[in-house]
Amino acid sequence: MSRNPSNRHLEIIDAALLGAKIVKDASEVAPVLAPLKGTIGIVITILETVRGVKTNKEDWVTLGERLSIQIKDMQDKLSRCPTPHSTSLLLAVNSYEQKLRNVLTRVHLASDRGLAEAVLRQRADKEEAVELNRNVEIYWEQFIGDISIQTHEAVHQVEREVNQIEKDVHITQHGVNRVEKDVHRIKHGVNRVEMSMDAMGDESHISKLTPVPGATGEDHDICLYGTRAAVLGPIRQWANDPTTPQVRWLTDVAGAGKSTIAKHLSTEWKEQGRLAGCFFFDKNRPDATNKQGFCDTIAAQLANNQPQLRSLITQGIKEIGPILSVGPFEEKLQKLVIRPMETVSLVLVIDALDECNERDRIIILRNILSSLSQVPQLKVLITSRPERDIVQLLDTYRSRTESLHDVELKSNRNDIAAFVQHKMRGLVRSAELTNEEVDRLAKRVNCLFILASTACRVVEDSPDPRVAVEELLNPNQDLLRDINTLYSTILTKACKANQGGQSSTSKTRELLRVLKAILAASTPLTVSMIDSLLGIKNTRRLVGFLSSILNVRSDEVVLILHPTFREFLEDPEVSGLFYIDMTEAHTLMAKGCLETMKRELCFNICQLESSFTFNKDVPDLDERISKYISKELQYGCISWLDHIVNSGGTSRDTEVDVSLLRITKDGYPLFWIEVVSALGKIPKAIKGLQDVGRCHL
Repeated sequence: MSRNPSNRHLEIIDAALLGAKIVKDASEVAPVLAPLKGTIGIVITILETVRGVKTNKEDWVTLGERLSIQIKDMQDKLSRCPTPHSTSLLLAVNSYEQKLRNVLTRVHLASDRGLAEAVLRQRADKEEAVELNRNVEIYWEQFIGDISIQTHEAVHQVEREVNQIEKDVHITQHGVNRVEKDVHRIKHGVNRVEMSMDAMGDESHISKLTPVPGATGEDHDICLYGTRAAVLGPIRQWANDPTTPQVRWLTDVAGAGKSTIAKHLSTEWKEQGRLAGCFFFDKNRPDATNKQGFCDTIAAQLANNQPQLRSLITQGIKEIGPILSVGPFEEKLQKLVIRPMETVSLVLVIDALDECNERDRIIILRNILSSLSQVPQLKVLITSRPERDIVQLLDTYRSRTESLHDVELKSNRNDIAAFVQHKMRGLVRSAELTNEEVDRLAKRVNCLFILASTACRVVEDSPDPRVAVEELLNPNQDLLRDINTLYSTILTKACKANQGGQSSTSKTRELLRVLKAILAASTPLTVSMIDSLLGIKNTRRLVGFLSSILNVRSDEVVLILHPTFREFLEDPEVSGLFYIDMTEAHTLMAKGCLETMKRELCFNICQLESSFTFNKDVPDLDERISKYISKELQYGCISWLDHIVNSGGTSRDTEVDVSLLRITKDGYPLFWIEVVSALGKIPKAIKGLQDVGRCHL
């Protein structure tokens, strides 16, 4: 059911008011923020007044949001300025404050009108709101311009001293020469300072980018040496030939090895200095299934891979301004990615586009395709399954020379054989398998790399590899006819293993609880985090039974090896007994997060000497977070809202409602805010609360 727009406007204004009041409280106790007291008071009054405006609420709410963003940015800028503040800075703040007073007067006039008059003046009020929005943006740009004067005062002072030295050169030619050398040395120093300031400025701005963790393909392997030559060769030729189309779309069925090829080529191009950046969409990582972090991830790599473009990327970040994290995708793509690459020859790699949600992947594709004329030297390699919406946009760019799983192609058969032989070489050396058995296994996996890889893991993990191979090759069972059959067999064996007196139903339920946690997690979980969130102690044993389809990294993070396994679990028609309802999975995780918060949250959790200390003024904050806030509590505090939203609203588990009720009492909300503040996740928390409000009220 759709929500009342008026309620949504009030939520936005209330959130802005809360943020402004937090800044106001900070200005009362922090001398560095003292100049903001008057300005914040005016902003709060404007927000409270806007709350009562009767018409054109969306335009007035936009004004309130803009002021809220500006006041937070002003707080950040003043926090980094040394005290006492310079006269120029104080004058800039005072000028901005006086301009806001004029805005307040005009807002009061619109708010004081009765309903009838407000309706009659609706068009005029809308124009008034639009003009005020424009004026506020102009006032902010003037303020930024004013305070930039302070940034360069030191350099200007040095330049004034140089000029004074030049005027004093009149004694002797010897003296003149000596002073000129001094002047030259000082000017050289000034230039070095300015260059250093520019470099520091670039680094400071680039650090504001928020790339998606794991989206550059860290968890993918490259091709085995000597394999996939029939696929890699034509793509390399395309990338090197300026006359070929700018886009190449490598498409095939799931598990054919597309991501491995993308990882191999992106690694190769990076070593050659030709890579702009790469983005690997991945359903294992919810942040890597949408467009939100795409531009930041590519821009951060572009700045690192191509240092000569850092100043252009910095310029784009400055132009986008304080809305960098939530700015429009089109603007971010243009200013952070496309424009910096206009004159360079690079390659951009986008892998597994089908794992991005349908709405966002179409936006990404259309914007990239429409921008190609601006970057004539750019090549874009895209891999995905042949989903209908992607086919409609990329069919003309389809790579038609490679078929990754066609059993009729000798190169594919040879590549699969080489891969299986490489994986089984240790078992052959130890005489646990023969070359003949390995060759038979390679022929039965139908040139599908995910089938070959999973089958090899099953054999490697088996206490008797020869028995495992015979089971896989048994024509009566036909376990290798497709990947779903193999997944079902692996799960069935895991449930039977080490039952310890439990019924098979109980063992299946226990296994599925762990799989639900892995599938629903908003960020990948470690073994111990799963134990804690689910209230169990046997995650390691259960995950061990599934080592052929799950990957436990060295840091104990548990990941699904291939998206086809996730799809198997979420499809009741193919998974049957092992079907996982994601609504139930999120309910389970919501319950675990809330119980963890109830168990571990407390006042002053980081053991700070004073509650009035700003996070930035705590030199060992990261160490305190690591020591006092467990990984599962960090996850719970950040992710419980996402799980509540995805748990299905009125269909939530009663225990979740009870846990939610408990966590809203006895100071827990304040303890929660303390943790998310320490973790730097206040904006995400506010958005999460708004999402919960939209979905569950």
